[in-house]
Order: sequence, then C-alpha cells, then structure tokens
Amino acid sequence: MTFSRLRPWNQLLLVALALGLTGCGNLLSMINWVAPVDVSTLPPCVDDDCNCGDFASQPRAQAVLDAFGGDPYSLDGDGNGRACELLPAETPAADPPAPASSNPHLALGNPSQAATTNPNNYLIQRDQYVLSYSRDRNGLNWASWEVDAAWLGSTDRQDNFRPDGALPAGFYQVTPNDYRGSGYDRGHVVPSGDRTSSVSNNAATFLMTNIIPQAPDNNRGTWRELEEYGRSLVYQYDHSLHVFAGAYGSQGNIGNRAIAIPSRLWKIIVVYDRLPNGDLGIGSDSQIIAVDLPNSNQVSPDWRRYQTSVQRIEIATGHSFFGNLPAELQAVLKARTSDAPP
Repeated sequence: MTFSRLRPWNQLLLVALALGLTGCGNLLSMINWVAPVDVSTLPPCVDDDCNCGDFASQPRAQAVLDAFGGDPYSLDGDGNGRACELLPAETPAADPPAPASSNPHLALGNPSQAATTNPNNYLIQRDQYVLSYSRDRNGLNWASWEVDAAWLGSTDRQDNFRPDGALPAGFYQVTPNDYRGSGYDRGHVVPSGDRTSSVSNNAATFLMTNIIPQAPDNNRGTWRELEEYGRSLVYQYDHSLHVFAGAYGSQGNIGNRAIAIPSRLWKIIVVYDRLPNGDLGIGSDSQIIAVDLPNSNQVSPDWRRYQTSVQRIEIATGHSFFGNLPAELQAVLKARTSDAPP
C-alpha cells in the first residue's frame, strides 16, 4: 500500500515516526501537509472507513474524495478524479413539507418530510412510534419515538416478528423467513426494550417495518449497549428521551425481494426533563447523543467510539432534524459533537 492510500491519521503517525527518527523539528508544517481536514462538514464514515455504498449520490462521495489527498478511502476506482461514478449523479431532492402531526413521536419534527404520498419516504404513524419506509429498499429510512418511565415496565419480549399490514398495496411484505440463512440478524430500530409497558406496545416493535438486516456482533453488542445506555438515563435519572434512529447506504441485499442491507446505522438521543406546563424543556444545554457506526461485525464494542454530531448525520442522510425547534436552538444542538460520559 502506498503512503497516499493510508488513512490520514495513519499518515500522520508515519510522519511523526519519521520525524522522530530523522530529528526533523518542523513537525507543524508536516502535520499541516497531511492532516487538517474539517470533518465537521463531512459524513461520519470518514472517521472509520467510507465506501461507495455509504453515499446516496455521486456528489456526496465526491465531496469526501475532494477533501482528502490521495483517495484514502479508494472511492476513485479508475483514477480519473471522480468518486463512485455508478452512484446517481444528483442528490435526491427534498420532499415538500409534510402535513402537521399531533403525534408525540414527531414532537421535534419530521426529518424527511415523510408522508403517505411518497412510496420511498412513506410515513407510518402508530401509538408506539413513527417511521419513514422505503418501498424500493424494503426497509425503513428512520424511526422516531419517545421514551420515559411510562413506556418502561415488566412485559416480556414478545418475539412475534410479522409483516406490517400498515403498508399499502404494491409494497412487498417482508417476512421473518426473508432473513433465513442470510447471516444477518433481524435488528430492531425501535428497541423491544423501550416498549415494555404492555404486550401490545412491545409487540408493535416486532413488525417487520421496524426491522433491518443487522450484523450480529453489531446488533447484539455495540447497538444493544447504546440502547441500554439510553434506558439507563430514564431508569437512573428519570429523564425523558426523544430518539431518532435509522439506516442508510447499501452493501448488498437479502431475501428474494432485494431487502437492502444498510452499510451504516445511526441514532440521535435528545435528553430532556419535561416542564410542569407539559413543554419538553429542551434548551441549548440539553444533552445530545449522536452516533453513526458501520453495520459490520468488525465494529468496535464501544459505541462511544462512533460519537459524532447531528449535523454530520444530516450530511450523510439528507435528513433535517429538530425542525419544530427554534432555528437558533437547532443550530446549537446540531453542531455539538456528542460526548457521552462513560
């Protein structure tokens, strides 16, 4: 592997080693030669490893290629200076504003303006959560839900995975059998553990529209630890949570009807304490946990390794979060890099 193919942080380590061996003192100029890239304007995959499957369009991949010298992520397969040329040439246009909703799981806004008019941004609202679903991917784009003490109880896990009758005619009904022999878990986006107050609430999390193909070590390890951390904030501190989570990118398919395997998973947790007047009490000092990680068995067991900012998840997904909050507050919360304590 050539020096230019190394990740930027590995380039920096090699430069530092070379400087130490040669006694060169001009470290700052060498660091500036290989390193400084403002990753706050780039998708989170640049923090570990990007590939063409992580991008929805060629322009998004091109932005990463242009930001780093030497194509460290191997996005330019033929060396012509263009990244991921098989991707769509244009970034998908944003949907028009969706009708207002009184559903509490949309209290902070509808990230993609999902509605029942777009089959690839199809809105499903239920008492337990809200999600946006893609007919072409046969999987969800995102889900949004509230978690507080009222949602948590002692109900056992129902394990009744089943098709979702809320999908309209013309949509393929994913079944549990589509996952058989795939090597992927039936991974929850809205966790079973976040809906233990009743049998019906827990059973709603086993509808296949809430399930994605998830790498087993990710699902049973890193992702599960993140889910449990969120619930601990409710159990230990009586906080409330507003959670967004979803998947994007592609690394193949499972099943006979091309259920897309996402290449990346993400989650945003807004921690708040509801005010006596019923308002959510979200302010500029509210804790935000934002995580974006690869859908891989090689994922680190520590989800904190993948903390990022809401702004960077927006760059990766094209979604826009916190639309129901004041613009100034949105900007503050989105720009902050997540730094959850151990």
